[in-house]
Amino acid sequence: MKVTDFAVQFSRENILHLIDCYEDSPIYEEVLEEYERMTQEAYERMEPAAVLEFGKIPKEAASPAAPEGTRALFLIVTVGKRISEWSTALFGEGRYLEGMLADAFADDYLMQASESLQPLVRSICEEKQLGISRRLEAPTGIGMEAQKAAYEATDAGPILGMDITGSFMLSPVKSTCQIYLLKENSTEYHMDHNCRECPNKDCKMRHVAPIRLEVRTNGESHILISRDEKTVLEILREQGIYVPAVCAGRGSCGKCRIRVAEGEAAVTPSDERIFTPQQLSQGYRLACTCYPIGDMTVVTEEEAEKKMDIIGTISHRKTDGTEADGSGPVMVGIDIGTTTIAMELVDMDSGAEIDSYLCINRQRRYGADVISRIQASVEGKKEELQESIRQDLFTGLEKLTRGGEIVPEKVVIAGNTTMIHLLMGYPCDTLGVYPFTPHQIQRIESTLGEILGENMTEPFRTAQLCMERLCTVQMYRTKVWILPGISTFVGADIVSDILSCGLAESEKVSMLIDLGTNGEMGIGNRERILVTSTAAGPAFEGGNIVHGSGSIPGAICNVKLEDGRTQIRTIQNEPPSGICGTGAIETLYELLQAGLVDETGLLEEDYEEDGFELAKGRDGEPICFYQKDIRELQLAKSAVRAGLETLLLRYEISPEDVDKVYLAGGFGYRMDVEKAVGIGLIPEVFADKIRVIGNGALEGAVRYGREEGAMDLAGDIVKISSEIGLSSDKAFNDLYMQHMYFECS
Repeated sequence: MKVTDFAVQFSRENILHLIDCYEDSPIYEEVLEEYERMTQEAYERMEPAAVLEFGKIPKEAASPAAPEGTRALFLIVTVGKRISEWSTALFGEGRYLEGMLADAFADDYLMQASESLQPLVRSICEEKQLGISRRLEAPTGIGMEAQKAAYEATDAGPILGMDITGSFMLSPVKSTCQIYLLKENSTEYHMDHNCRECPNKDCKMRHVAPIRLEVRTNGESHILISRDEKTVLEILREQGIYVPAVCAGRGSCGKCRIRVAEGEAAVTPSDERIFTPQQLSQGYRLACTCYPIGDMTVVTEEEAEKKMDIIGTISHRKTDGTEADGSGPVMVGIDIGTTTIAMELVDMDSGAEIDSYLCINRQRRYGADVISRIQASVEGKKEELQESIRQDLFTGLEKLTRGGEIVPEKVVIAGNTTMIHLLMGYPCDTLGVYPFTPHQIQRIESTLGEILGENMTEPFRTAQLCMERLCTVQMYRTKVWILPGISTFVGADIVSDILSCGLAESEKVSMLIDLGTNGEMGIGNRERILVTSTAAGPAFEGGNIVHGSGSIPGAICNVKLEDGRTQIRTIQNEPPSGICGTGAIETLYELLQAGLVDETGLLEEDYEEDGFELAKGRDGEPICFYQKDIRELQLAKSAVRAGLETLLLRYEISPEDVDKVYLAGGFGYRMDVEKAVGIGLIPEVFADKIRVIGNGALEGAVRYGREEGAMDLAGDIVKISSEIGLSSDKAFNDLYMQHMYFECS
């Protein structure tokens, strides 16, 4: 049976979500305009059709869920090839936004068209007195060979004008295949016999039984009971078991990897995109898309993030040449970043570093960006987020003070506005919505006991109990200062950056660029400073890169293509484990130089499907660089470059007149300036003006605590600073689209 009549209307909300465009996006209004302009043409390019036919599961497609010979109803739905050809053509012309929207139009229509056929499927089965015991979609519960069986059984080739590849992928690509397992003389019609598998979350008959989840991590075993329908990631979060999830659980970053050792877990499209067939067969899944459908045992692996080195320039020696040992007065400087937390124990008299500590900010399991964490806080996770950061600070203090043997005279904290709000337990409701008003960004004076929760109540008392184990009354009373911020988007960390590099003390105009999850930057001198922040995303820190990694041992950090051969270097020369931000930049630069990526960011066709292989990982699987990775970097570099040039424009100064360019952050510390210039991230004229300052926020916090007058100077920085809002700046939007292009040799 062929179906061509579909009453489907596009869902704007779904389409914008598919391209990760939200109200706080800098080009939100522009995207809405493009959406409205393209809608009618998108409808015209749709060629929706479906075909249904009864058959049996053949031997080559059989699985435990669908044994050979099982009677089935095969359904194939497509929206045709014209919409995909449109998307491809738009990308080829460098019209990226339109290309992404065209692709999202197709996905939204296809999903709705598929679901709209459910009543028809049921009525056909009712006529033949057949029930539906389960619905499968390859490769969930059944192999990809099932698509070939469906293709042949439905005669989709001649009827729908379709093809199927050697790997059993349907063509046109915007097509889907559903297999309904049938049962004779049954009046039951189940999308799935287990409600935990059913995608219809609003079903009135839904009943979810408790499941037992055993989690094995770092040689320990935890038994968890879940009575709610939650993903493995959500269950682990609630129990304080850390698994990174930089995309906030959207299934896009591939960082929350687990292995299902016992039990059944469906293979999701996100799993298929991230893992190889061999890994899927071994039970590898993404925790954020894995819904337990019964008792399950999973294995998690801690990333080697604990081995990261702190980035800074503070000396370990006192002015007299002796090693700092903590015998004199000391202080602790802290930089709470979105991705990492850096801490230093410093000799107050000389400024020499005694010890340092760096860890991943474990709030990362709620998402890599501040928007994800703001959302989590607003949705009831405020106390969990606060407890998470307190735990991280306690762990660092325990190490730096040798279990409480050393009592610092003061602690100074810098961090972006969201991180400070989450630490203090401030409401975040207004941070993520216009006009983006912070609860409080003035200087904070407190004590260590108050900051780490001496008055916390159950169930969030872990930090308090840790303090009781670690600290004396004297430690409780240690003074804590938190630097002031400038705005919601330009926080105390940037004030601290500016303080550390001396930008606000010079008559000459200089620039500061802090490249991280948020690209914050400033320009000015002792009289006037302009600041801004642009949503660079986590790509510069390895986030949203398919094989991305933090700056950990084994991360590919240096790449060179020479005579058709790929040469790589990893952090600490350990076996390759992923690609960090600098490695991603270098890979992109080398591919551009080799002509394997064109000026629009399109990867050569030979590597379109399998990616460009850089090395073999520790498990023997290839570590590759994909088209998706190029797009992530393209968006990030365009946002940063456009923000930088907008600041120059609004300050009314040319790049040539800038005296120095201070580059802050771990990414900037390791970045190859020549290659950053080569991909268009930084103007060429800045190449000789760059001064790398490492973790300026941390060093600024130390200066704030040690140096007389530094507190007043930080206050002055806030007073003379003005923020440029990029989301409403037409010049920024124009520059953003302009800098999507690459300059190829």
